[in-house]
Amino acid sequence: MTYIDYLNDFNRWLESGNLPGGSQLMYFKLLNVFNRAGWPEYVQVDNLRMMLMIGVESKQAVVRAREKLVETGFIEFQKGKKGSPNRYYLGKRSHNVTENVTKSVTVSVPVSVTENVTHNKTERKTKTNTPLPPQGETGFGNDLQEAFESWLSYKAEKRQAYKPTGLKSLITEIRNNAQKYGEAAVANLIRECMASNWTGIIFSRLKSGGTTQTTSEPPPRQYDAATGTWR
Repeated sequence: MTYIDYLNDFNRWLESGNLPGGSQLMYFKLLNVFNRAGWPEYVQVDNLRMMLMIGVESKQAVVRAREKLVETGFIEFQKGKKGSPNRYYLGKRSHNVTENVTKSVTVSVPVSVTENVTHNKTERKTKTNTPLPPQGETGFGNDLQEAFESWLSYKAEKRQAYKPTGLKSLITEIRNNAQKYGEAAVANLIRECMASNWTGIIFSRLKSGGTTQTTSEPPPRQYDAATGTWR
């Protein structure tokens, strides 16, 4: 399954099912970790790191969010032993082990999220010719940088990779909106657009504050001259 397959499966389930916001954010964050690591069999994330990833201040909040994902079958969880982070697996309902995943990864190895960002970037496998600008060039914070990189992978799987000029324009637009509305709002908007299977980031939703809920109905399509595609 591809990044888009996981997002579509999750979004379709949410149309009739219900998950707390913390559980939804945890799933999106885990998908990003798996994507950056090259889709290994599992990833390792300790509770403190997960607290930072989903923006909560207690381990109990992490446990509650995680339990909901386990109950619905989107993830499987194995508690880490002393000195070893917890293991997260993508659930069988959305991750039927397919040849597509195993063929796309040369070696399946456990990846710890506690490793530094530089090491993770060397292991990232993407299906795009668009170079990923490092965080030092974009100037984005960690959460926004993760959402931005997820968006580039998402667009690449749709065969809509950005050209250099379009990528530069996108970074500028994200940076301008982040300065105006805050990085958290822009990161949430990017994830909302991916979860809704939209082909573009609808920055106008920031003005109306419409980034708290997702919908299956996309806004009117617009022609993006930078990428040469409709969005």
